Amino acid sequence: MAAVFTISSLLLGGTLWLALPTLQEDDRPFLRIPKSFDDLQALNGLLKKYREIYPYRILICYVITYLFLQAFSLPGSMYLSILAGAMWGVPRALLITCTCVATGATLCYFISAAFGPALLTVPRWKSRLDEWSEKLRAQKDNIISFLIVLRIAPLPPHWVINVVCPHVGIGLIPFWISTWLGIFGVTVIHTTIGGGLDEMTSAADFHLISWRNFFLLFAVVVGVLIPVGLRYYLKREMASATDTEQGQLREELLEEEDQILSSGSMPRSKQFTASPVPNVFGQDNVPFLDSEGDEEGDGDDDDDDDDDDDVILEAGPAIVIKSPSESNGLGSEDKARSSSSLPAVL
Repeated sequence: MAAVFTISSLLLGGTLWLALPTLQEDDRPFLRIPKSFDDLQALNGLLKKYREIYPYRILICYVITYLFLQAFSLPGSMYLSILAGAMWGVPRALLITCTCVATGATLCYFISAAFGPALLTVPRWKSRLDEWSEKLRAQKDNIISFLIVLRIAPLPPHWVINVVCPHVGIGLIPFWISTWLGIFGVTVIHTTIGGGLDEMTSAADFHLISWRNFFLLFAVVVGVLIPVGLRYYLKREMASATDTEQGQLREELLEEEDQILSSGSMPRSKQFTASPVPNVFGQDNVPFLDSEGDEEGDGDDDDDDDDDDDVILEAGPAIVIKSPSESNGLGSEDKARSSSSLPAVL
């Protein structure tokens, strides 16, 4: 980390040495990163003096300096934002400053991704990171809006967000977009203050805390939360519509199916029982056997079963129809038996 900071400082110094125009000896003491209102006023006068002659060189030096401060989370970014409003006006200063903040925070993102795993071996840092990971996973569907609100809120510091995001699954593109949009409201305030920097006499004239600035940030927060509310509303409406369609489909299926009001016991298969058939020749009748092999009326064991079977009240004699030839062709034995069975009548 020390090596990266040293190399970055050398690159910054080399860029300023090459890009900055040749300064007069009286102007050199004013070329410093502003850390107070007096430093800001002096640097504003110096850059305006050389801006008309070397506009692109001044822009390159401003951008490189801003990226360096953001990459290592060094103080002075607010004063540079105010200085941009004083040099280029609010519209152009907004575009330049928001892009510098988002890109510089991305450099801090890369540095944290490279050296952060070594810090995660410390239990205290690991527990802090786990807490932030749970909060971000809870806002996974609205991650950009959530990060924008974090940028607007004063707590936690912005450098914490830059360091934590690469280790909790936040992609580079959502990180850059959320940083640009999240810093927009605050940058409007800073560049607007810079527009009147020439008329200010002290830092009390900044008026960072005012009702105007409060309502401006509140409007930005409301604008950010509108997509979240719309997404939540549409998701709920889609879920309600899906439930309604499923209910209608279920009702249609129930109407098409046969409805069984009630179901009784299954009918028992009845067994056929033969009834006795009288012998036409006068012999004793022999009852037929039922399908179980028992004689009809044998014992009382089948009383319960007989009650369930069909009841035959009475069976009449069987009628046998014979042809005339068979009636006339009776044998002598049959005639004799018939005559012997008739009683003698005098």
